[in-house]
Amino acid sequence: MPARSLILLAASLCVGGLAVLVYYQDSDLVLWREYLNHPFALGVLACLLMAACAVGLRQLWLRNVMVIVAGLGMTAALFGGLVALAFTSVEESGFIDGPAPYRIRLQHSTAGLGPDTVTWLSVRKDEGLLSREWQLGCFNSDDPNDAFDSVTWLGPSAVEIRVTDGRTFPVALDPTSGRPQTTATLNC
Repeated sequence: MPARSLILLAASLCVGGLAVLVYYQDSDLVLWREYLNHPFALGVLACLLMAACAVGLRQLWLRNVMVIVAGLGMTAALFGGLVALAFTSVEESGFIDGPAPYRIRLQHSTAGLGPDTVTWLSVRKDEGLLSREWQLGCFNSDDPNDAFDSVTWLGPSAVEIRVTDGRTFPVALDPTSGRPQTTATLNC
């Protein structure tokens, strides 16, 4: 096997392994979540590298097998990515600043096929490349009384989430790490 094919095969296996790791392993690091959390794109790249590896092979049967496997894998990754994109579209609603270095991130998406809206809240601790983000709460508006209304900082290590009927959900944050000690969810 030519050296170029060996290098491309090794790169394909590394990128494929990274795709599997990203798909199954969740991380608190914002850098990981926002820039590396694309398992289907990494899967397509791994298949393209495998096809490029196959081009340099001398054995026709091995070249054909690798191209077919790469094509099937790329088709599966593209289809899976399109399905995931169709059902997991999230709209950014911005950030609510808290005591430095904390911010609360709001995200909205539709729930199922109905007009319901799901609101996700997460708390972010800004530390440059080592910024971390943790889930704070999830609220589904299928019952209008359970819809998210507001969030208020009660201090450097406490947050209060309010829904439309006036109920409140206090969430304490770990004073050293900023990780929520509990989460608040309604119908999620």
